[in-house]
Amino acid sequence: MTGVPSTDKEDMQVKAFAIEELGRPGSLRDLPVPEPGQGQVRIRVATAGLNPFDNAVVQGYLKDRMEHRFPLVPGMDASGTVDEVDEGVEAWAVGDEVFGSVGKMYLGEGTLAEYVTMSAGTVARKPSSLDHAAAAAIPVAGVTALMMADALGHSEGKTVVAVGATGGVGSYFVQVAARRGAQVVAVCRGENADYARRLGAAEVIDYTAGDVVEAVRSRHPDGIDAIADMHGNQKSITRLAEQVRSGGHVASAVGAADAEALGGRGIEATNVMGMVQKATLDTLAAMLERGEITSPDIRSFPLVDAGEALAALATGHVRGKITVMVA
Repeated sequence: MTGVPSTDKEDMQVKAFAIEELGRPGSLRDLPVPEPGQGQVRIRVATAGLNPFDNAVVQGYLKDRMEHRFPLVPGMDASGTVDEVDEGVEAWAVGDEVFGSVGKMYLGEGTLAEYVTMSAGTVARKPSSLDHAAAAAIPVAGVTALMMADALGHSEGKTVVAVGATGGVGSYFVQVAARRGAQVVAVCRGENADYARRLGAAEVIDYTAGDVVEAVRSRHPDGIDAIADMHGNQKSITRLAEQVRSGGHVASAVGAADAEALGGRGIEATNVMGMVQKATLDTLAAMLERGEITSPDIRSFPLVDAGEALAALATGHVRGKITVMVA
């Protein structure tokens, strides 16, 4: 290992927010400093980024799908400074400022802590032009949005309805799709309409004001080209997809694209899982540095209020991203 010797920290405790039981509130506590394993780096966390996935974890929705380790520290994303590296890792050195996602096949060693271990392949160098909150807001949401835009194919001149347009993934997707030439119809709460337009939406539909399908039909009687779904369910998206012309696309970040039902109508259906990799993080960081996209609205909480941050996330009505300031 390189960096701060393990012997200097083996008796140390770090502050972390953890839960002991799924579906129950967590608390701030002292836990041992994590040691990087094979192919990992240890990060001194400056800011952690939260995603709807983290709410699913703490509520127990994934208890039968992934291994959980307790006390369970939530959080997938973070930005901070490399503190120690596994001896087999050559890409990173102590002192590097990075951002990324944990990259583990189990849950429980997350980013709501002063230190976290991450896969060396799921972090990227943090641009100096981005603060830690902006960087921590990128990984899962930004990567998922980019994959969603890619799944929809060529977007120039296409009409794309974005469901959940002002959440974490949506905040990046609307910008990327609009930049690629799509006419984005943002489906969101009316209070977020101006925000959606700032992101690049050409139209806004307030889903609290009436039936979304009828609103799309009345505005686009000849049909639409694609749906990007960040917040729907299979029933609602299948119904909305009745407005998609044959040859169109439906991509969902929440598993709501029914390939069998849509394929029978000549519509390509893709369920996207945001797999974070260094190369994609580099792409997003470069886009932000060049001003091609901007950071979403960010609401920050201190680590001591991580429980409140998770409660805000659980409402399902977050505009932009929620981050937790650790250092």
